[in-house]
Amino acid sequence: MMQLRPALETSPVQEILARLDDLATIFRDSAAEGDRLGRLPKYVVRALVQHGLFRLWIPKRCAGFELDLPEALQIYEAAARLDGSIGWAVMIGSGGGLFAAYLDASTANSIYARPEAVVAGSGAPDGRAQRERGGYRVSGCWHYASGAHYATTFTANCLVMEGGTLVFGPDGKPLVRAMAFEAPQVAVLPVWDPTGMRGTGSDDFEVRDAFVPENRSFSVFTDAPREQGPLYRLPFNVLTELPVTAVAVGIARHALDGFASFAHVKKIPGAGALLMSDPVVQSTFGAAHATWQLAKSLLASLAQKAWDAARASCALSPTELAEITGGCAFSVAKLRAAIGELMALTGMTAIQPESELARAWCDLQALAAHGSISPRHLGATGAALLQG
Repeated sequence: MMQLRPALETSPVQEILARLDDLATIFRDSAAEGDRLGRLPKYVVRALVQHGLFRLWIPKRCAGFELDLPEALQIYEAAARLDGSIGWAVMIGSGGGLFAAYLDASTANSIYARPEAVVAGSGAPDGRAQRERGGYRVSGCWHYASGAHYATTFTANCLVMEGGTLVFGPDGKPLVRAMAFEAPQVAVLPVWDPTGMRGTGSDDFEVRDAFVPENRSFSVFTDAPREQGPLYRLPFNVLTELPVTAVAVGIARHALDGFASFAHVKKIPGAGALLMSDPVVQSTFGAAHATWQLAKSLLASLAQKAWDAARASCALSPTELAEITGGCAFSVAKLRAAIGELMALTGMTAIQPESELARAWCDLQALAAHGSISPRHLGATGAALLQG
């Protein structure tokens, strides 16, 4: 395979999309094996690494692509259209590149400059970091570390301790900092056994009494980014909500593609006619496709607005942030409902484990459980928009 060259003068997005097309058959054919293993097969990981698909948001100074937000979302969506676990792996693996912006140049290079560099981790503050000379002594256990089996670095949020007691920040809340662990410091716990997104390998990981130097500690919420590019000026929640929604849009399109193929061969029991000829199926599919189009268009609009603000060094207003949060949560909920309506028309064939349509449906269900796009956010969104 031909390896992509980081930091091209022009955007490599079209080249990366072309590489995904070349790899489509391999990725689709690997999905069942990924489900069985509960992680991506090694040859799939090698292909993702070789084609630079984990380097989309690594800074150029660390030999990354540092893609624009709208461009990266195109790639996340395209990868997820092939397979939900592939799309999620690309999105999470690339998202780990954002952390390089909060580390000094030497530390960032030591973590990210290697071609095989991939970060896995957790945002939950489930560890304890005891301050000591030169850094922190850390122990903890974290959940849902997608890509844990091929990660070269693990990041995890910890509550900072000093003298056995919690340290509080200026806001009066417990101080939380992320620690960047070297892979040998981490024990991966094989507990990932969901109904969807099985190939993401989102297992737990544990660290016991590990020393983390100060220069491998950071916070995306309180530290100023050292990188000057517009990507690193965007709020971290925006860089979570929009990518997760892009993966959902890709999975939904995968489900639509699968249903269309299924409807061309599935016969209506007792009628002999193909499923695609049924008026109810036709109208339901048309509505689902329109829902997908609207979600895709809204995602592109929200992403472009956020990117324009970042390029202009303008902070997004509370209203704009609420629109992104609400738009993402609403889009995923509507996609889930629309694909669910289609699944109700498939009969028993499409819910079998080997069905590609069933896999896409289960993947969308699993993604919808992610906290960043929970319908619970719609209440806060509405309150923020009403306040103006």
